[in-house]
Amino acid sequence: MLTIYHSIWDWTNHTRLCRFSNGNPPGSRISEARFINEDDSALLLTGSSDGVVKIFRNYESDKDIELVSAFRALTNLVPSNKSAGLVLDWQQGQGRLLVAGDVRYIRVWNAATEICINVRTPMPNTHTHTHTHTHTHTNRQL
Repeated sequence: MLTIYHSIWDWTNHTRLCRFSNGNPPGSRISEARFINEDDSALLLTGSSDGVVKIFRNYESDKDIELVSAFRALTNLVPSNKSAGLVLDWQQGQGRLLVAGDVRYIRVWNAATEICINVRTPMPNTHTHTHTHTHTHTNRQL
């Protein structure tokens, strides 16, 4: 079984600071990784082809690393020969995470609460327009 690892390097000193598993299930892979919140206490954000988003803190140290958040940001992934997996964009000022990939919609998440606050789907018979559905965890319209 293949285990997927993150390795954090200090390129100035040519040393590896930390190596840890993302905890992906067999058959999935990391399709996105980026640093967020760099102006304060930087966090490592990962997205996997199984639709799961994870956020780590203290990723520079093997003994101090901490999983801050993990949630399934995408469901109903569409099988594809050219899989994109999960792709994401981070909006620092609003604390929002835009998530898409092998699905037919884009989800907007409040990262602090892990609540999907918006879903954008293509209009029927067109690829240029979208309509918006707004959801909260209680499925009420905002």
